[in-house]
Amino acid sequence: MASSSSWEFYKEEKTKILWVHVCTQDLTGVAVSINKWWKTRYPEFRIRIVSKKEFEHIKKQVQQQQP
Repeated sequence: MASSSSWEFYKEEKTKILWVHVCTQDLTGVAVSINKWWKTRYPEFRIRIVSKKEFEHIKKQVQQQQP
């Protein structure tokens, strides 16, 4: 997982999904930044923007499935 001041993400290799949680209330420019970052660094992944609660749930679920 990596973190910026505006968002955090979790990369799920098996399903090629990039789970993103936006950490700020001020969304001005964040959507554009995330889209540019995603398309340049992880173009083969699908992106899912989720709430903090869902983000933490996905991380736990995937980590429990790994040996």
